[in-house]
Amino acid sequence: MDFLQNVRLIQGGMGVYVSNWRLAQAVAKDRPGTTVGTVSGTGLDVVYVRMLQLGDPGGHVRQAMAALDEQYGVSIGKKLVDSYFIEGGKQPDAKFKNAPQHIVRPEGGGNTVPAPREDGESVPLYLDETVAEILIATGFAEVWLAKQGHQGRIFINFLKKVELPLIYTLYGAMLAGLDGVIVGAGNPDGLAADRTSLVNHQTVSTKLQMLYRASGESFHVPFDPHLVADGGLTKNPLKRPAFLAIVSLENLVDALANSTTEPPDGFIIEHHTAGGHNAPPQGPLVKDEEGQPQYSEADEPDLQAIRDAGLPFWMAGGYSNHVRFEQARAFGANGVQIGSNFALSEDSGMGPAYKSAILNAIKNGAEDVDLVKTTMFSPTGFPFKVAQLPGTLAEEEVYAARMRVCDIGLLQQRGLSKPAADGSRRLFMRCSAAPIKGYVSKRGLEFNTEERRCLCNGLLSTVGLGQIVGKNGTHSEEPPIVTLGNNLAGIRRLSRNGQARYYVRDVVADILDGV
Repeated sequence: MDFLQNVRLIQGGMGVYVSNWRLAQAVAKDRPGTTVGTVSGTGLDVVYVRMLQLGDPGGHVRQAMAALDEQYGVSIGKKLVDSYFIEGGKQPDAKFKNAPQHIVRPEGGGNTVPAPREDGESVPLYLDETVAEILIATGFAEVWLAKQGHQGRIFINFLKKVELPLIYTLYGAMLAGLDGVIVGAGNPDGLAADRTSLVNHQTVSTKLQMLYRASGESFHVPFDPHLVADGGLTKNPLKRPAFLAIVSLENLVDALANSTTEPPDGFIIEHHTAGGHNAPPQGPLVKDEEGQPQYSEADEPDLQAIRDAGLPFWMAGGYSNHVRFEQARAFGANGVQIGSNFALSEDSGMGPAYKSAILNAIKNGAEDVDLVKTTMFSPTGFPFKVAQLPGTLAEEEVYAARMRVCDIGLLQQRGLSKPAADGSRRLFMRCSAAPIKGYVSKRGLEFNTEERRCLCNGLLSTVGLGQIVGKNGTHSEEPPIVTLGNNLAGIRRLSRNGQARYYVRDVVADILDGV
């Protein structure tokens, strides 16, 4: 992956559709080969299904779906458009029809798993063909749109915690000529090898985390590209994208660099000041008086050990100006990854109202420590940065007033019921932000639901795709949740302390001045 040596600035893959194809395209075009644009791979199936129901403004979704079908001689894109497109868009008070949830079943269907196998072989589970096609099609579309009209590089970002859709969306992105994949929020060991296997359309398997499995028992979801659209996607080899792992400390760098399958091509070294999900602090969890997890010197990476791994790396979290960029280079990094500065640019997918609210708070003198808090709101159990904006799920009153519902399910855990008399178990899915009674009925503990917010619905609302909820004869959108890093110096400088709008080109110039 020689091209990585010239990459100095990687745009972060933020939220659900904040790092959309428009933002990634603008970054990649600005200084091709030096800057990399990144699309977020989280929830693309939900995003595209909802955009089609809004009438596909600009026709971009339909254009990308037609490109998929034409390029590979399939009808996957047409089926998706036919299923969800509404000419002129749905009515404002009409609910979105949801994309199908990612439900796996044993061979033959149903949700019953036999007693643990004595041979110790992994148990295969299967995803519905329609769901797989939607994931592939939307992964293709987002990257295909981002790559139009320039020769720059486009990456895609995934959360390892959202494990089931990852491999399908990645394959779709590779069909569009993806240049690189970035994976965080968990240990991505094995995915670099899967990426290589998908180049030649080989079968790969996603190992599923399963609660309450028996000792030594394991489950996986096989994916054979030849079974999709009668093998129409598999006629020619694909380009092998670079693979970067997001890590916080040197121990995971060392483990991945010495992987028994295939090492990554490089690392993003993410400090805990970065936005979105963060690695938990080392050692026992200690919180301050506001409930924020406390980090210490044990959470600072050993850069010499990281350099000794011999793979390129980029620094992330607080590297939001040219001086910090030069410091990263002095540390031995190829460059930096920047998120929050891009999230507040006019080119990002964040709703204009939330950009304005953040900039107004800055203009009115809000301090970083008051504007962004590190919370334990996420159902993943990972710390999650949240902007403290009125009318959002950051407010206790908004959270308390929202009816708990889990109708998207990206962060659901999978588990097994207690064994029946014959040893068989039922598969279930649960989320700690879902209705409490349902969570507890699926072997969950009630205290694990405390303070948990629905990120799926909240992040979709942040980009203007919130579900419609009815209350007392009126309708409104699901309340948003806005994530941001808690080092806002770059945003303050670029916006002139909240007084001015700015664009991708301003962020790039601010970081790479003189490069």
